[in-house]
Amino acid sequence: MSRPDPPSSLPPLDSSDPVERLTLCMQQLHRLVSDRIMGTLQSSLQGEDVSFTQMTAMYKVRAFAPISVTLLAEHLGVSLPATSQLIQELVRRELMERRENPDNRREKLLALSEKGQQFLSIKERAMVGAYTEVFGGVDAATLIGAEQAITALISQARQLQQAQGVHLQGRSGACPAALHVPALPLSKESPPAPAVRKENV
Repeated sequence: MSRPDPPSSLPPLDSSDPVERLTLCMQQLHRLVSDRIMGTLQSSLQGEDVSFTQMTAMYKVRAFAPISVTLLAEHLGVSLPATSQLIQELVRRELMERRENPDNRREKLLALSEKGQQFLSIKERAMVGAYTEVFGGVDAATLIGAEQAITALISQARQLQQAQGVHLQGRSGACPAALHVPALPLSKESPPAPAVRKENV
């Protein structure tokens, strides 16, 4: 079944608040690409189930690795027992690894396994591919203007986050660096990657 085309025009933005206007624009942009992203993920990520909370934990571990279970629980905002159970399942599925803390032998540090890195990379490739499909027909001048504006936005947002002591992944404010995803083979010989499932709320 083919996907319905997005609306040809966007609804007007009535707010005079620039933050709210940008938020609404980003929401509309997300709607343009979200269907393509989920369709790509459904076809490319098959095998084991990974919940939303588990996937969030994987992103946190990648950003802060090596990280302790206690600190990860704080980042996720869940209890230590719940985090330990979550990590145990990811380790069982070979998506995450426990490592010895050289400074504290009684504490384990967490890092993504090679399979976990591949899972996140495939997901990000799907996202990049969806944006490429949506923006493929946009004229170059509009794309260049959008890149410059978004690069400035990322740079200022990162500076504000760093001033508040919040870590943002990425080493520069440039969009190409932020969107770089290493190429991974998706042949039949590749090991099956986990799929994403929704959690019951």
